[in-house]
Amino acid sequence: MMLISVYMIFGYSLAQTNERLVTRRDIDKQLEEARALSVNDPKRSIELSENIYRLSKSINYKTGILESSMLLMIQYYDSGNFKKVIDLSKLEEEQATIVKDNEILANLYRLRGLSYTALGFNEESAKELKKALDASEKITFKNIKNYQKALIFNGLAEYYAHINAPVDSVIYYQRKSLETINKMDNDKKDINRKYYILSHAYINLGKSSSATRHFKDAEIYFSKALGICKNKEYNVNKVLEITVLNEFAWLYHDQKKYDKAILYARQAEELEKGSSTPYIRRDIYEVFFKSYVEQGNKEASKKYMDLYTKLNDSLVNAEKKTINIPVKYIAEKQEKTYRSNVQTILLISTAFVILFLISGLLYMKRNKRRSREKYEAIIHTLKEQKKKDEPIEAPIDKPLGITDDTVNTILLKLRKFESSQKFLRKDMNLTYLANSLNTNTRYLSEVIKQDKGKNFSNYINGLRIQYIVEMLYNVPQYREYKISYLAEVSGFASREVFAVTFKKETGFTPSYFINKLRSGQD
Repeated sequence: MMLISVYMIFGYSLAQTNERLVTRRDIDKQLEEARALSVNDPKRSIELSENIYRLSKSINYKTGILESSMLLMIQYYDSGNFKKVIDLSKLEEEQATIVKDNEILANLYRLRGLSYTALGFNEESAKELKKALDASEKITFKNIKNYQKALIFNGLAEYYAHINAPVDSVIYYQRKSLETINKMDNDKKDINRKYYILSHAYINLGKSSSATRHFKDAEIYFSKALGICKNKEYNVNKVLEITVLNEFAWLYHDQKKYDKAILYARQAEELEKGSSTPYIRRDIYEVFFKSYVEQGNKEASKKYMDLYTKLNDSLVNAEKKTINIPVKYIAEKQEKTYRSNVQTILLISTAFVILFLISGLLYMKRNKRRSREKYEAIIHTLKEQKKKDEPIEAPIDKPLGITDDTVNTILLKLRKFESSQKFLRKDMNLTYLANSLNTNTRYLSEVIKQDKGKNFSNYINGLRIQYIVEMLYNVPQYREYKISYLAEVSGFASREVFAVTFKKETGFTPSYFINKLRSGQD
């Protein structure tokens, strides 16, 4: 036992001595190796970067600390570990500010902002991206400045897409990014970085083109991006190639070219095996699953639905754990105020709970009966539902200033719109629909209001709920999906909005309807 203790002490002392023998030159060499590995072996690059970070701290090598931490933040972000990005960025922000390294600061703020975007903290995300843009303006070297600004404009495009801003806002920043990239010189030292961000810009423009149904433009942009990714001269990160293959799969899925969608999804899946990109992998499983469903391949669709569900559950659980850190960070200034009010809130809450329970028992009995009646009415409608092709007549209360012919034309186009299921698009808004129907927003809004008795938002949501109700009734497989997935399929931004709208449109919750269908009460 004594001998083992001596060996342990000796081993520990030797490790400490070896760390002290590490020089700054050694660390710089390891940094180059970690950067090279980040292209094709991100897992190994993270391991090496974490070791470099530890060694740099042991000898207080500030450049090594900042460079390795930045490399780690990029890798953590690419792998979806947003908590680590935020934690590490807070640790190194002060040091980067002291040494006035504006390149690191711009990158640090950008990655933190994008991590907040991914976690749904939109206000914090906007602040961080603004700080990133301010820091980038202070960078001296032209190529580095333009590279960082192009990355930030890409980040702003992602932010505006995330908050469901008009597509024009998203495309504006995507084009700003492309414009800024083209200001970079073809310096050998920066050529890889230039084409990395250029491929990013093409991917984003392709996604926007696909979202606006400009499929040919999308195919051109994705092809340009894939060409860059496959060109060994540029040594672009493998994650981007996986991304663009996945986007190709979705592009062809949206055009109902399911064979092509599966072909590109298979290429993406194969390439992703050597990487660690769970969010992209989830996307790949989803496009596989949906394409196989459309082809009627039950075995393959079930396989990928199971893979998607398992991975999605894992990611959602991880996000729940991750989200606690930024929540605590954002809310810590309010914590003292909350604590002082806890006792009062608990007392009031208890009183309300007691009253609620008493009245709730009576309400539940009455509500159960009403839900059953509404359920039976919907099922009856679904059973009796037949396709009709009746001439459309102008509504009785014709909107002021709109001719009968115009009203009839708009109604006919609305009928075609409803049968096309384009209302399932998440970016659907009044302006987009008016443009696609070749009318203006005022005419369209008035016709919908008079004919449907609803405003535009309620009209679209009603169509979405009607669609998912029919799918649940007609396709038993849909009853096995999670509510969050049903919300996504029917075009809602969140599970919560979907559930509220479903209850408003039908009179009962999605869970109630699914359970009734499962029990065979149809």
